[in-house]
Amino acid sequence: MYPEFLSPIKGVLPISDQVFTQFSLRLKLLKVQKGQLLLSDEEICDKLWFVKAGLVRGYQLTDDGFGNSIESTEWFAKELDFIYSADSFINQVPAGECIEALECCTLIYITRTDLYQLYANHPEICCFGRIIAERSWQAHKELLRDMRLLSASQKLEAFRQRSKDLFNRVPQKHIASYLGISENYVSKLRAKR
Repeated sequence: MYPEFLSPIKGVLPISDQVFTQFSLRLKLLKVQKGQLLLSDEEICDKLWFVKAGLVRGYQLTDDGFGNSIESTEWFAKELDFIYSADSFINQVPAGECIEALECCTLIYITRTDLYQLYANHPEICCFGRIIAERSWQAHKELLRDMRLLSASQKLEAFRQRSKDLFNRVPQKHIASYLGISENYVSKLRAKR
């Protein structure tokens, strides 16, 4: 049993002991090493992960026009965050993104099949999925707003304010990629602080 998987949701969504038990029986524990891929861009995402310990990022690979791949970081997840490749998980299509452990991680996960079976048998669990989607959407909306409206230094400051713990844990090159600014500029801005 892994009560921490449901604890972030239990405060806003009352779950009966029976449903909690049914959910818990389907959870599995996974330990991964730093640098390990949880999902490649060609795989279909069939798991919803919960970060019990560690740090993870999602990124896309694009071609720079010269045959080289460029990694564009889209998100970070730390302890108590849920992660998945949304389009792939929902539509069962290749992910188009990679999910990588930035630190050694302990993850708890449920398979898509088990989660959808719980949705069918216990409709109140559908709220669980909605809450995860809402939180993901809110974080994505904040990033899009910042990317459109803020200067490079303001983007870095907004990231530092919103994600103080990540600011010192995430490698500089991934912060730069996430914010769409050069790694050298991130280094200069960090040095000024």
